[in-house]
Amino acid sequence: MHTLTFTEARNHFADTMQRVSDNAEPVRILRRDAPDVVMIDAEEYDAMIETLYLFSNPANAAHLNASLDELDKGDLVEIDV
Repeated sequence: MHTLTFTEARNHFADTMQRVSDNAEPVRILRRDAPDVVMIDAEEYDAMIETLYLFSNPANAAHLNASLDELDKGDLVEIDV
């Protein structure tokens, strides 16, 4: 994760936003007398929130983890569309 001071982020705000969008990489902004903040691309944020939602239900999380285990083992079924 790229890190900038508040002053650097403010001085290069448009470039920082472009970097976040182009690279889908968050940027941590360090603030002197306040907690740091993280700038993240909106699509990445939406994907994170969706993943948290899907895994928040224990039954759904178990099903998703089982499916991921099958994928890792190569236990796939090909479907012609």
